[in-house]
Amino acid sequence: MDTPDAGPIYRTSLPWNPERPETTIITCVDGRWYQQFQEFARVHLGAGARTDFLAVPGGIEPLTLGDRVPNDFDFFRRRIEALVEAHGTRRFVAIAHEDCAWYKAQPAGLGAGDARARQIDDLRRSAVLLREMFTGVTTETYYARLSRSRPDQVVFDRV
Repeated sequence: MDTPDAGPIYRTSLPWNPERPETTIITCVDGRWYQQFQEFARVHLGAGARTDFLAVPGGIEPLTLGDRVPNDFDFFRRRIEALVEAHGTRRFVAIAHEDCAWYKAQPAGLGAGDARARQIDDLRRSAVLLREMFTGVTTETYYARLSRSRPDQVVFDRV
């Protein structure tokens, strides 16, 4: 077991900044997209080098499950409420992505069919709910996909 007396096994090159970010990005956990999500947040959204990320399989999807899977909904809702309260979140950005394994694997009762259409519908429904739950916190939604002309490039569409 490592103890503080044994010394660190790694030191970061980045200095610690105790200020809380005002933006929370809600995404899927799929690591293939993570660097592009970070760049999008930093460069396009102007969220700075630091943002809060809330990542779960399927991204925003648990927020749509209040009537079908209330435990998942409540778990996710409580985490979002805690972020707003403790971190002073002023902006939510929800991003869904192309080729999401979570959406592709959903059984019929949870919305099988066209994954992209379901993701966009979930983004829109969740944005309405977030705006109702947190007045004064802005909410934006986006869909990330591979460029048709350059398949190695990720592009973002506003939803």
